[in-house]
Amino acid sequence: MLILGCVLMEVVKWLREAGVAAERLDLGPQRGSSRPDTILAIDVAGKTVPFAVAEKRRAPYPNELPRLHSLRQGLSETGLPLLVVPFVSEPLGAALSAAEWSWADAQGNFELRAPGLLLRQRRAPTPGKPRRTSLPRGVGSLAIIRSLIRFGQGEEDEARTTTLAAQAGVSQPRASQVLHQLLDLELVERSVRGRWRANREPLLDRFLAEYRGPRGSERHLHSLDSPTEVAVLAAQLNLAQYPVVVSADVGPDLILGWRRPTVVIFYAKREVSVGGLDLVEAQGRHDANVIIRIPDDLSVFPAPRMVGEVREVEVPLADPTQMVWDLEELGGADRVEAAGMLRQWLLSRP
Repeated sequence: MLILGCVLMEVVKWLREAGVAAERLDLGPQRGSSRPDTILAIDVAGKTVPFAVAEKRRAPYPNELPRLHSLRQGLSETGLPLLVVPFVSEPLGAALSAAEWSWADAQGNFELRAPGLLLRQRRAPTPGKPRRTSLPRGVGSLAIIRSLIRFGQGEEDEARTTTLAAQAGVSQPRASQVLHQLLDLELVERSVRGRWRANREPLLDRFLAEYRGPRGSERHLHSLDSPTEVAVLAAQLNLAQYPVVVSADVGPDLILGWRRPTVVIFYAKREVSVGGLDLVEAQGRHDANVIIRIPDDLSVFPAPRMVGEVREVEVPLADPTQMVWDLEELGGADRVEAAGMLRQWLLSRP
């Protein structure tokens, strides 16, 4: 999954404010060390000009430009090389142009060159004041972010500060603080009636890019039964009283029916007895088909509760954003594909 970087998001915003139509294009299959971070399509007089973007956390020093020559050559196989950095001074901008780079920064300065095209703007002579570049952290932050992503398209009216605070188990002032930090990142919008609407796709992308994982403890087990049967049996044994929720592979399969699960991840708030599940200890993760995690991050437990159903048995589910992350973390081409399908399901919920 391609994640649009923070600096590039600012660059696209400045280009559009300058009247330049700029959109990302699908990279398609790419190989090699010079793979661009994304393709930025600039529309000029009805003609699309593709720029192959290399996004860096800092601008290069002038004496580093020769080292970027091979990168520029590699990018040129996909599109016109475009360097995106937080800030480009006037001397550096001139040096980059002389080195045949197009460039843009997060302060609204850019110079884009192509045959028959020159787009140039200088807004800021010095770097702007640093602003928040990462998602809020701390008490309740992840739970509020997950709730905002989980709200369906027709549920925006429910996204009040009080509702989000109750779901995250934090005070209303704390929820308001988190929401205003997301507002600074332009990941949420606030209506005049005090309700919040998430820009769900970029918020989900940022969450998946920055999430550090559930942390906590992890236990590896093996069952001769299928992972789905283990999840159903756990639900029938009422392990949910602990509570326990189900994530990949079984959780996504209960939502979308994407594949035959080979692993089931359980999340529990405390140690649970698995005596009735006929499980044995595995040597490690490599030969486990049942993983039980007691996470430090309790936002994996959705509020309100979510369930899937197998043969009229309700199986409690982990938060969908966690299921997407778990699919990607478990790995494999089919799971990455399933993560994309679950992501689209989550973003298109009515």
